[in-house]
Amino acid sequence: MSEGAIMVTESTPRQAPTLRGSIVLRAAAMILLALGMMLPVGPARSDNPPAGIFIYAISRDGTLVGQQRMEFVADGEKLRVISRMQLDVTLLGMTIYSFDQQAEEVRAGNNNVLSLNSEADDDGKKKEISLSLQGDRLKGSYNKDTQRDLDPSFPTSLFWQKPAMGVTRVIDSVNGKARDVTVREVGTEALALPIGKVIAHHYLVTGEMERELWYDEKGTLVAGQRKGPDGSIVRLELQQRP
Repeated sequence: MSEGAIMVTESTPRQAPTLRGSIVLRAAAMILLALGMMLPVGPARSDNPPAGIFIYAISRDGTLVGQQRMEFVADGEKLRVISRMQLDVTLLGMTIYSFDQQAEEVRAGNNNVLSLNSEADDDGKKKEISLSLQGDRLKGSYNKDTQRDLDPSFPTSLFWQKPAMGVTRVIDSVNGKARDVTVREVGTEALALPIGKVIAHHYLVTGEMERELWYDEKGTLVAGQRKGPDGSIVRLELQQRP
């Protein structure tokens, strides 16, 4: 995929492992738990989903740490959703955690996943999934040697589709696992965002993935956030849309 570079917090050379200590572990744990929240971006599925590029800013306690770019491409009866995310968490001029992912999801008109491919560099650890529809199942591999077999009707943790209310499952777009979650609607709220004031529907996701999501009346995700174990808030906000 050639999605182009995305500007994020500038990295500096990594320090020796002895300088990272518990700070790195806490930051990495916070980001790992929040990744699922940061990945869900884009408009919900409709008969005529909007084409074009959506850009989201990712912050931690109000400090910009990264950006995600989502492109929606209509391809006949199919919809291609192309995601590129990059982030760097820095402290005192040194990068203590980084994450880079390129992913592509293809959905059919009946809303089944036809394919899901992702390549991620999780702070130096490679994570790759390659899934395709085979019969009535979504099958493939994680890191080439671990097999996956999933229901293709599940939404992915890119969450351009709002998940069904109640108890449901979501495909983790980083490792291809099915995650058990419960989804409920909290209510309607007015949000002040980089794109302006938005009246949004607030949803709460709990279970194996936990996050808060806000969608506008057209079904576009405009904000999301997750509280890390250290108490910090990792937040996603719509910065630019077609």
